[in-house]
Amino acid sequence: MKLVTKDKLHYWGQSLIHPFDAFFEIRFRNHGSLLIATLLLIAYAVLNCLKFQYTGFVMNTNNIAEMDALSLFVSSISVVALFTVSNWTITTLFNGKGKMKDIYIVLCYSLTVLIIGDVIVTFASNFVATEEVMILTSIQLLCYVYFAFLVLAGLTTIHEYGFGGSVMSIIMSVVAAAIILFIGILLFTMLERMVSFFSSVFEELMRRL
Repeated sequence: MKLVTKDKLHYWGQSLIHPFDAFFEIRFRNHGSLLIATLLLIAYAVLNCLKFQYTGFVMNTNNIAEMDALSLFVSSISVVALFTVSNWTITTLFNGKGKMKDIYIVLCYSLTVLIIGDVIVTFASNFVATEEVMILTSIQLLCYVYFAFLVLAGLTTIHEYGFGGSVMSIIMSVVAAAIILFIGILLFTMLERMVSFFSSVFEELMRRL
Protein backbone atom coordinates (compact mmCIF):
# COMPACT_ATOMS: atom_id res chain seq x y z
CA MET A 1 0.00 0.00 0.00
CA LYS A 2 1.46 3.36 -1.04
CA LEU A 3 1.82 5.96 1.65
CA VAL A 4 1.79 8.81 -0.87
CA THR A 5 -0.40 8.31 -3.93
CA LYS A 6 -0.68 10.43 -7.07
CA ASP A 7 -4.04 11.57 -5.78
CA LYS A 8 -2.58 12.96 -2.57
CA LEU A 9 0.28 14.64 -4.45
CA HIS A 10 -2.26 16.15 -6.83
CA TYR A 11 -4.25 17.76 -4.03
CA TRP A 12 -1.07 19.04 -2.39
CA GLY A 13 -0.31 20.91 -5.60
CA GLN A 14 -3.92 22.01 -6.01
CA SER A 15 -3.92 23.49 -2.50
CA LEU A 16 -1.45 26.12 -3.72
CA ILE A 17 -3.55 27.10 -6.74
CA HIS A 18 -7.16 26.37 -5.77
CA PRO A 19 -7.00 26.28 -1.95
CA PHE A 20 -10.75 26.33 -1.25
CA ASP A 21 -11.51 23.38 -3.55
CA ALA A 22 -8.39 21.43 -2.57
CA PHE A 23 -8.85 21.83 1.18
CA PHE A 24 -12.51 20.85 0.81
CA GLU A 25 -11.39 17.60 -0.83
CA ILE A 26 -8.71 17.12 1.81
CA ARG A 27 -11.15 17.69 4.67
CA PHE A 28 -14.25 15.87 3.46
CA ARG A 29 -12.89 13.22 1.08
CA ASN A 30 -9.64 12.30 2.83
CA HIS A 31 -7.30 13.45 0.07
CA GLY A 32 -4.73 14.88 2.49
CA SER A 33 -1.50 13.19 3.54
CA LEU A 34 0.06 13.42 6.99
CA LEU A 35 3.32 12.13 5.51
CA ILE A 36 3.52 14.91 2.92
CA ALA A 37 2.60 17.46 5.60
CA THR A 38 5.29 16.19 7.96
CA LEU A 39 7.96 16.11 5.24
CA LEU A 40 7.10 19.71 4.35
CA LEU A 41 7.39 20.74 8.01
CA ILE A 42 10.79 19.05 8.32
CA ALA A 43 11.94 20.69 5.08
CA TYR A 44 10.81 24.07 6.39
CA ALA A 45 12.68 23.57 9.67
CA VAL A 46 15.87 22.44 7.91
CA LEU A 47 15.64 25.36 5.50
CA ASN A 48 15.37 27.80 8.40
CA CYS A 49 18.70 26.47 9.66
CA LEU A 50 20.28 26.77 6.21
CA LYS A 51 18.80 30.23 5.67
CA PHE A 52 20.29 31.46 8.97
CA GLN A 53 23.79 30.56 7.82
CA TYR A 54 23.79 30.71 4.04
CA THR A 55 21.78 33.85 3.26
CA GLY A 56 24.07 36.27 1.42
CA PHE A 57 25.87 38.88 3.48
CA VAL A 58 23.89 41.73 1.91
CA MET A 59 20.75 40.42 3.63
CA ASN A 60 22.15 38.37 6.50
CA THR A 61 22.19 40.18 9.86
CA ASN A 62 22.53 36.97 11.90
CA ASN A 63 25.50 36.22 14.13
CA ILE A 64 26.53 32.91 12.62
CA ALA A 65 28.98 32.26 15.46
CA GLU A 66 26.00 32.02 17.84
CA MET A 67 23.94 29.74 15.59
CA ASP A 68 22.22 26.86 17.38
CA ALA A 69 20.88 24.61 14.62
CA LEU A 70 18.97 22.34 17.00
CA SER A 71 17.14 25.28 18.63
CA LEU A 72 16.26 26.72 15.21
CA PHE A 73 14.97 23.35 14.03
CA VAL A 74 12.92 22.68 17.15
CA SER A 75 11.50 26.21 17.32
CA SER A 76 10.37 26.03 13.66
CA ILE A 77 8.46 22.81 14.32
CA SER A 78 7.18 24.02 17.70
CA VAL A 79 5.51 27.10 16.19
CA VAL A 80 3.42 24.93 13.85
CA ALA A 81 2.64 22.39 16.58
CA LEU A 82 1.66 25.12 19.04
CA PHE A 83 -0.64 26.87 16.58
CA THR A 84 -2.20 23.54 15.58
CA VAL A 85 -3.06 22.75 19.20
CA SER A 86 -4.26 26.27 20.03
CA ASN A 87 -6.43 26.53 16.90
CA TRP A 88 -7.98 23.12 17.54
CA THR A 89 -8.67 24.14 21.16
CA ILE A 90 -10.33 27.43 20.18
CA THR A 91 -12.36 26.06 17.27
CA THR A 92 -13.57 23.11 19.34
CA LEU A 93 -15.07 25.61 21.77
CA PHE A 94 -16.70 27.57 18.92
CA ASN A 95 -18.15 24.73 16.84
CA GLY A 96 -15.33 24.44 14.34
CA LYS A 97 -15.65 21.29 12.21
CA GLY A 98 -11.98 20.67 11.48
CA LYS A 99 -9.97 17.97 13.24
CA MET A 100 -6.46 18.51 14.56
CA LYS A 101 -5.15 16.47 11.61
CA ASP A 102 -6.89 18.82 9.16
CA ILE A 103 -5.43 21.92 10.82
CA TYR A 104 -1.95 20.39 10.73
CA ILE A 105 -2.26 19.54 7.04
CA VAL A 106 -3.52 23.03 6.17
CA LEU A 107 -0.58 24.67 7.96
CA CYS A 108 2.06 22.34 6.54
CA TYR A 109 0.73 22.43 2.97
CA SER A 110 0.70 26.24 3.18
CA LEU A 111 4.37 26.18 4.21
CA THR A 112 5.18 25.12 0.64
CA VAL A 113 5.01 28.76 -0.42
CA LEU A 114 7.50 29.81 2.28
CA ILE A 115 9.81 26.92 1.38
CA ILE A 116 9.87 27.93 -2.28
CA GLY A 117 10.35 31.60 -1.42
CA ASP A 118 13.13 30.91 1.08
CA VAL A 119 15.01 28.69 -1.38
CA ILE A 120 14.86 31.39 -4.06
CA VAL A 121 15.83 34.23 -1.71
CA THR A 122 18.59 32.32 0.10
CA PHE A 123 20.20 31.25 -3.16
CA ALA A 124 19.76 34.56 -4.98
CA SER A 125 20.96 36.65 -2.02
CA ASN A 126 24.48 35.37 -2.63
CA PHE A 127 24.54 36.93 -6.11
CA VAL A 128 22.77 40.28 -5.76
CA ALA A 129 24.06 43.76 -5.11
CA THR A 130 22.76 45.95 -2.29
CA GLU A 131 20.54 47.86 -4.73
CA GLU A 132 18.72 44.64 -5.67
CA VAL A 133 17.91 43.53 -2.13
CA MET A 134 14.49 45.19 -2.37
CA ILE A 135 13.48 42.70 -5.08
CA LEU A 136 14.23 39.74 -2.83
CA THR A 137 12.56 41.43 0.13
CA SER A 138 9.44 41.91 -2.01
CA ILE A 139 9.48 38.21 -2.95
CA GLN A 140 9.68 37.29 0.73
CA LEU A 141 6.80 39.60 1.58
CA LEU A 142 4.63 38.21 -1.24
CA CYS A 143 5.33 34.67 -0.02
CA TYR A 144 4.27 35.54 3.53
CA VAL A 145 1.11 37.24 2.28
CA TYR A 146 0.19 34.25 0.11
CA PHE A 147 1.00 31.89 2.99
CA ALA A 148 -1.42 33.84 5.20
CA PHE A 149 -4.06 33.65 2.44
CA LEU A 150 -3.64 29.87 2.13
CA VAL A 151 -3.92 29.38 5.89
CA LEU A 152 -7.03 31.57 6.02
CA ALA A 153 -8.60 29.75 3.05
CA GLY A 154 -7.78 26.36 4.53
CA LEU A 155 -9.07 27.09 8.01
CA THR A 156 -12.22 28.73 6.61
CA THR A 157 -12.92 25.59 4.59
CA ILE A 158 -12.20 22.89 7.16
CA HIS A 159 -13.99 24.65 10.03
CA GLU A 160 -16.89 25.80 7.83
CA TYR A 161 -16.59 29.36 9.14
CA GLY A 162 -17.26 32.62 7.37
CA PHE A 163 -14.40 35.03 6.66
CA GLY A 164 -14.94 36.99 9.88
CA GLY A 165 -15.18 33.85 11.99
CA SER A 166 -11.95 32.50 10.51
CA VAL A 167 -10.04 35.73 11.15
CA MET A 168 -11.33 35.83 14.72
CA SER A 169 -10.40 32.18 15.30
CA ILE A 170 -6.85 32.85 14.06
CA ILE A 171 -6.47 35.88 16.33
CA MET A 172 -7.79 33.91 19.30
CA SER A 173 -5.51 31.00 18.40
CA VAL A 174 -2.48 33.29 18.49
CA VAL A 175 -3.58 34.58 21.90
CA ALA A 176 -4.16 31.01 23.13
CA ALA A 177 -0.73 29.96 21.81
CA ALA A 178 0.88 32.85 23.71
CA ILE A 179 -0.92 31.80 26.91
CA ILE A 180 0.12 28.15 26.46
CA LEU A 181 3.71 29.24 25.85
CA PHE A 182 3.70 31.49 28.92
CA ILE A 183 2.30 28.73 31.14
CA GLY A 184 4.83 26.26 29.72
CA ILE A 185 7.75 28.59 30.42
CA LEU A 186 6.39 29.30 33.90
CA LEU A 187 6.05 25.59 34.73
CA PHE A 188 9.50 24.85 33.32
CA THR A 189 11.03 27.66 35.40
CA MET A 190 9.29 26.45 38.56
CA LEU A 191 10.37 22.86 37.92
CA GLU A 192 13.95 23.98 37.32
CA ARG A 193 13.98 25.90 40.61
CA MET A 194 12.47 22.95 42.50
CA VAL A 195 15.11 20.60 41.12
CA SER A 196 17.82 23.12 42.03
CA PHE A 197 16.40 23.50 45.56
CA PHE A 198 16.17 19.76 46.25
CA SER A 199 19.64 19.25 44.78
CA SER A 200 21.02 21.89 47.16
CA VAL A 201 19.23 20.29 50.13
CA PHE A 202 20.53 16.85 49.17
CA GLU A 203 24.11 18.14 48.82
CA GLU A 204 23.88 19.88 52.22
CA LEU A 205 22.59 16.69 53.88
CA MET A 206 25.39 14.67 52.32
CA ARG A 207 27.97 17.11 53.68
CA ARG A 208 26.53 16.93 57.21
CA LEU A 209 26.37 13.16 57.13
